[in-house]
Amino acid sequence: MNSKDLQAYHKHVTDVYDERSSKHDNSQWHRATALKLINDMPPKSGDVVLDIGTGTGTIAYRAASLVGPNGRVVGIDLSTGMLNQAKARLAESGFDNLEFVLADAEQVSFPDNRFDRMYCASAFFCILDPLSTLRRWHRFLKPDGILGFHAQPETSYFWVREARKVFKRHGYPYLINDATATIEKSEKLLKDAGYRAVDIRVEESGFYKSAEDARNSWIQAGSFFPGQYPHPVTNVPPDVLAQCKQEYEENIEALITEKGIWNDISMYYIYARK
Repeated sequence: MNSKDLQAYHKHVTDVYDERSSKHDNSQWHRATALKLINDMPPKSGDVVLDIGTGTGTIAYRAASLVGPNGRVVGIDLSTGMLNQAKARLAESGFDNLEFVLADAEQVSFPDNRFDRMYCASAFFCILDPLSTLRRWHRFLKPDGILGFHAQPETSYFWVREARKVFKRHGYPYLINDATATIEKSEKLLKDAGYRAVDIRVEESGFYKSAEDARNSWIQAGSFFPGQYPHPVTNVPPDVLAQCKQEYEENIEALITEKGIWNDISMYYIYARK
């Protein structure tokens, strides 16, 4: 991807998260899943920790409390809005072992063998090149260091699942969550990137969306499209796009029940060692 396209993608992502930043801490689901990611594989006292896609700093602040004064935590994010929210609590937190840095997770540079633990909560799906990024992160880990991140299986989010099916049928990619679509794909991705002792834990969850919401769920050209540039519908000819939309709507109608449509938000909690 050339630099102009990369800048355009970054602007798209940062605009979305800057807009969400003031309300992000209202999401108990995001907070709970982030804390579970670190609490299930916590750092030790004195560890050096990197929190990738730190958002408002949920994992970073938790890590700072666990590593203590002899440890260090760095939280990075591409969204200035999110970082401003994270930094707002820093002075009153009393932590002098914590800093927040504006950085791109795919291009950021740190010394080799720098971190004991690295976490990435609810942000890996924004990565454009998962394999090369995981290899980059691998260099930053100390020997036997641990990376932990969230990923969504292919069953998650019915509108993604069904859109991917119809686009694939017509020969067009829809890449969100594709790199981690199954446990087998996730394991292979990590092993190809040089990691070992891969541990994938599945947390099943979901809820019903109304039939009205389900019928209005077809992706639009201006919608959020993490992990892919340009937008997945951009290069689809109008007649093919219309056919995809029709097939998508037929799939959705077949899934609607009296309760609505089941929206699977299951999560992979993935851990791997260097």
